[in-house]
Amino acid sequence: MERSEIIDFVRKSPTSHMATIEGGQPRVRAMQTAKISEEGLTFCTGTHKPVCQQLLADPAVELSYWNPKAGIQIRLRGKMEHLDSLELKKEIVETTFTFLKPVVEQHGWESLALFRLSGGEYRSWCSTDGGSTESGTF
Repeated sequence: MERSEIIDFVRKSPTSHMATIEGGQPRVRAMQTAKISEEGLTFCTGTHKPVCQQLLADPAVELSYWNPKAGIQIRLRGKMEHLDSLELKKEIVETTFTFLKPVVEQHGWESLALFRLSGGEYRSWCSTDGGSTESGTF
């Protein structure tokens, strides 16, 4: 699977389940991908949330994206990069996460944290293809 195919798949199914590590134990939650581009997959969260603290302490993640209509799951594994971009925060709040406008108005832009998965490994699974799998680098 080419990187562009993975990016396209995520654009069509932007909600992932993100696994992080805290105290040696896995933590999983659903996360909407805030920005999807050739640069990678960018996530936005509150600085007060456990997921932010987990990613700062250990940037290793696994993301699982699922498209039930296509019967395809793609898992991505790599290390998140912590981004410090006011411009990107503004873009995400204005276009994708408009629900965060009141949070920013009350707590400021520093209350948001950005993380990007730029690359890593992938593994895909297709239920309509007899359970076929594929893996490689993303």
